[in-house]
Amino acid sequence: MRALKIAIPTDDGIRVAPRLWRVAAFVVADVTPGEIGNVERRDNVPSRRLPGRPIRGERHEDRYRAVADILSDCRVVVTGSIGDVMRRTLSRRGIEVIVTSEDLVDRVIALFSLALLRDESRVVPMDEDFAEAPAVGGWDDGFDG
Repeated sequence: MRALKIAIPTDDGIRVAPRLWRVAAFVVADVTPGEIGNVERRDNVPSRRLPGRPIRGERHEDRYRAVADILSDCRVVVTGSIGDVMRRTLSRRGIEVIVTSEDLVDRVIALFSLALLRDESRVVPMDEDFAEAPAVGGWDDGFDG
């Protein structure tokens, strides 16, 4: 089976960064079911040369495209949060986005390789209690018959 490249935004290589496009770097890992292959760090060049706010004539979309270019060979980006425009920019490139509250990059990679990483952007707030239910065993609804 071919490895799938996943990218995780990080400022220190240890923790998942809270913002996607302003991070210092991305940890990119080759992952197959149950196995982690090559892991590399890619600098996020646009975040270093661009000011916090767009300069006259520049749009945020230009910055988003620059990040998408860095991650163009990745199939999945796992992040703590993402805006709609950045998500659409990645989606147009065929890059899936997974939002997680997991804090550690290594844990994200391990959970993804075991197919245990949950996309928290797909959890409806009213259904959050159901999302926390154990995967095995079902619900105890008190019905004995």
